[in-house]
Amino acid sequence: MSITLRHIAARLGVSVATVSRALREDPRVRPETARRVLAAVAATGYQPDPVVSAGMAKIRRRDFYRETLAWCGDCPRGEQPWLAPLFRAVEDYGARLGYGVEYYHFERPTPRALARLASIWRARGIRGVLLGPLRAGHAELPFPWDGLAWVTIGHVLESPVLHSVERDYAADIATGLVWLKRRGCRRPCFLLDPGVAHLFRKPLVQASLLHYHRASPRPREPYHELDPSAPEAFLAWFKANRPDGVVLPRSLSPALERMTRPLAGLPRVFLSTPERSDPQTDLHFTARFEVIGQVSVNLLHRLLGNREFGVPAYKQTVALSSLRSGEDEVI
Repeated sequence: MSITLRHIAARLGVSVATVSRALREDPRVRPETARRVLAAVAATGYQPDPVVSAGMAKIRRRDFYRETLAWCGDCPRGEQPWLAPLFRAVEDYGARLGYGVEYYHFERPTPRALARLASIWRARGIRGVLLGPLRAGHAELPFPWDGLAWVTIGHVLESPVLHSVERDYAADIATGLVWLKRRGCRRPCFLLDPGVAHLFRKPLVQASLLHYHRASPRPREPYHELDPSAPEAFLAWFKANRPDGVVLPRSLSPALERMTRPLAGLPRVFLSTPERSDPQTDLHFTARFEVIGQVSVNLLHRLLGNREFGVPAYKQTVALSSLRSGEDEVI
């Protein structure tokens, strides 16, 4: 009969974990206990199984994955450095749950290209896919959805309806409006940068309608989409509405900054971390990338455990508010 760690542990009256730690010179084992374990090992001629030892070492290093998740986007990971905290959070939390992560992207979302990606995942034994954030405003994607579990991050497709983890834009905008009100703003307006229209158009339009519903007096057009080719349209809008505060998706490009000079000095709310801001007149938000990453992996983990593959019968949505500067001034 071969000698195992269990036999040695029973002989010494200690746990199997204590024997294992003693053999690895773990400092948590008392020196006298470690000496007893080593003496028993020498007396019995115990030899560890190299395959088991290698596997356990991988588990301790969190380098042992029971399966792999695919992360798919519409551009290479390296071209989105601002999402590095999100990628890191997914990798770290995925490793804690026993998942590795492989990255894929598509250039053109043709049925053939997306079917090829899905066939690669199935061939590699991948069952779960994290989709997004997507830089382009894809309303739908012709993936073959069956047989895979899906969670979209930060970008919701109109078709099909999938489980998603996203940012709570409504909560962020509401917080920004409170901040503007406390600075005396009575006619805040909402400006959309065309570069991020697919992400911010819907929440900004909804916020403008809700904020001024039944309000009087109110600007004639509290929502405006900037057009770099039509600076006169912005000037006409500004003169007609006379905003005293503004909600913007992000820092404006130099060209748009020059076009919107009348906004200078107004309190501004940036829904993304701006490249340039004045802490005296600006409030900005930063997405909780770490939490978004953890929640995305956890949701996908639950789908895999419940064997929920393909387009779901009902949609689960997790919406997370963002971190904000000057938080003590807002609350």
